[in-house]
Amino acid sequence: MRPTRRGFAVLAVAVAALVVSARFGQPGLTAVAGPLLVGVFAAAVQVRWGGAPTVERGRLRRGFPGETKPVEFRVDGSGIATVTDRLSEGLYGETTVRKSLPATVTYRVTYTARGEQQAGPVDVTVTDALGLVRESYTVGNRTDVLVYPPVYRLGGTDAFAQTFTPENEDRQSFDRLREYVSGDSLRDVHWKSSAKREDLLVKEFTDSRSDRTLLVAAEAQQGHADAMAAAAATIAMAALESGLAVELAVPNGAVEQGYGDTHRTRLLELLARADAGRTDRVDDADVVVTANGDGVTVSVDGRRQSFADVTASRDNPIAGEVNG
Repeated sequence: MRPTRRGFAVLAVAVAALVVSARFGQPGLTAVAGPLLVGVFAAAVQVRWGGAPTVERGRLRRGFPGETKPVEFRVDGSGIATVTDRLSEGLYGETTVRKSLPATVTYRVTYTARGEQQAGPVDVTVTDALGLVRESYTVGNRTDVLVYPPVYRLGGTDAFAQTFTPENEDRQSFDRLREYVSGDSLRDVHWKSSAKREDLLVKEFTDSRSDRTLLVAAEAQQGHADAMAAAAATIAMAALESGLAVELAVPNGAVEQGYGDTHRTRLLELLARADAGRTDRVDDADVVVTANGDGVTVSVDGRRQSFADVTASRDNPIAGEVNG
């Protein structure tokens, strides 16, 4: 605990009054100094009596770089307080407010980098009502938030499917014959079998697209993990949108193939935490992402392209869709 600038000024006036009173015999100045000293003492008692503040905060929602999210927490205590919420390097916001405690603090934070980020602890400086004495506290209440890598827009889902699906692949395969029902196309009638049965039989097919999987392997030199994660995320999200079952391998982990929103979140979680290094899945991969000092490349069937060349825009096509 220590006096504020105002408190030091009041103490200086009180001491000066006492010195002048003692030296020059001016008892009236003692009457001036007394209330000032009592006021500073009372301010110190008020601040000390209030005790250390406490902080209770809510959860911070996950998101992508560039997104802005609300932050809210409650500070319980007494007095007038200057409250500052500390942020890790991947977060940005105007976090300092002055409030009369108890109070609810709200501000907005912008995500600037992927990875595991943190809001908190909270620095609270409490003063008395007159601003004469202050006490500073650091309240170790914090919340973690995972920031996903940026996702860019490829040339659309059709272009993606053409790029990563062989042109001669038979998208449908024969499954069985069944009896004709109203509405069936005559092109699907199997005439030879129908002649033998004296009934119309039609061919039924299965869509083999639902069985197609895509293994994405990504690796990077030190210092280029962010670029690797962004490229791998862009490709994996577009593949899911195209109906492919996506499997992902990065230097420090992997996610087995799957579909749906839950699987999409698992992929993004892994890429948010992905480190630089090499992966042993490159030889098996359908798509290989490589990031180094020369840039980011995407390799498909031995064909290597710059990631920038297969990116239509920097707009995030799934911003706001991923729960977290």
